[in-house]
Amino acid sequence: MAHACTKPLRAIPRRVIHLTTALAIACGAIGCGHAPVQYDLPSGSKRRVLTGLEVFIGERAKDYRGRTAALVSNHSGVDHSLRANVELLRASGISIALAFAPEHGLHGHQNAYDTRGYIVDERRNLMVYNLHLLTVDSLRHLLRRVDLVIYDIQDMGMRCYTYVSDLKMVMDALAGTGTELVVLDRPNPLGFLGVDGPPLDRRFISRHIASFPAPFIYGLTIGEAARYYNGEAGTKVRLTVVPMKNYGRGLLYHETMLPWVPPSPNLPTYPSSIVYAGIVLLEGINLSVGRGTTKPFEYIGAPWIDPFRSSEALNALKLPSFRFRPVYFEPTFSKYKNRTCGGVQIFYTGGRFSPTEFTYILLRHLFDTYPECRWERAGGTYDIDVLAGTDRIRKLVDAKRDWRDLARELAPQLDAYRKTSARYHLYR
Repeated sequence: MAHACTKPLRAIPRRVIHLTTALAIACGAIGCGHAPVQYDLPSGSKRRVLTGLEVFIGERAKDYRGRTAALVSNHSGVDHSLRANVELLRASGISIALAFAPEHGLHGHQNAYDTRGYIVDERRNLMVYNLHLLTVDSLRHLLRRVDLVIYDIQDMGMRCYTYVSDLKMVMDALAGTGTELVVLDRPNPLGFLGVDGPPLDRRFISRHIASFPAPFIYGLTIGEAARYYNGEAGTKVRLTVVPMKNYGRGLLYHETMLPWVPPSPNLPTYPSSIVYAGIVLLEGINLSVGRGTTKPFEYIGAPWIDPFRSSEALNALKLPSFRFRPVYFEPTFSKYKNRTCGGVQIFYTGGRFSPTEFTYILLRHLFDTYPECRWERAGGTYDIDVLAGTDRIRKLVDAKRDWRDLARELAPQLDAYRKTSARYHLYR
């Protein structure tokens, strides 16, 4: 069928063709300053991955028919067709008596912490408790009402991302009770990066962002993380993990053919979540990481940053997986609300990288370049120490040490963790 617009295109003037050709030849000869860069995410062979939810509904739910369950989930608990887990579970004959929602709430839209202890989801006739406010003891008391707990949340594979801390708390609450915990496994969007970053220093343990006893990037799916914690912490939870089908450890999320449902408000796209891995620790300094903009974690900046100076300096480092461009932006909330910030937009260009190394390089650039840059503190504690689960990053940056000094410190601990955690892998 012909399109509505059928007018022929005007012929391009020959002088324009000659000029364009000349520019192309010139750029090819001098490289125009950069080698060709691919900005689309790389992709290998895609495969249709079935999540733990889909496997459970298709193969195992019949064994749980008639049981009363508590569901730990949020908006990310959907199947390939975007059907919600609570509806699928109920249709399979499982009674969902109550639910628990993590940070950002049941629908994943809350940027600020919800101060309510619970809400009633009238559409689904469901009492939903705010898991972010509960303690282990209060959670254990509430779970006495059920004989089964189902955990189904899209994780990010990072210790500071609060969903894995919630998993740990659920397991601590169920320890020794005999109540079964069923974890419906989902992909690790950062799984292709492997294991990276500092192990948790017990001096910096916190309930929400520094709780799970593993390196910062722990290289496990949420189901494998449950197996690891149960085995290494000895929680004695009656644990069942429902593995995915067709999943591989090196898969990027878009290769799974699953829809990207933003696991939290400031990770709207898969590329933003990859950049997030190397940017989140910068929340420990007086810098905007783009919260309150259309490019959270892809924009970073502050009123005192010269965007052109920073983009030129960072591009000159020739980091293999990233490019930078100068930007100005005005956050609508969070740090520097309604103030003009200079900064850079970060483009991920593909490939495996170390998020800790990337963070460290950015920190060194900011502290070496701008005297206004400083560490944020809450009381007597530095924010970055709690986020990172260690004070080594801050101290080495202050000492102007090279990244390789930190890498040498971490190497023996990460090697030991890789060997231990491999025992709990479900996928090649």
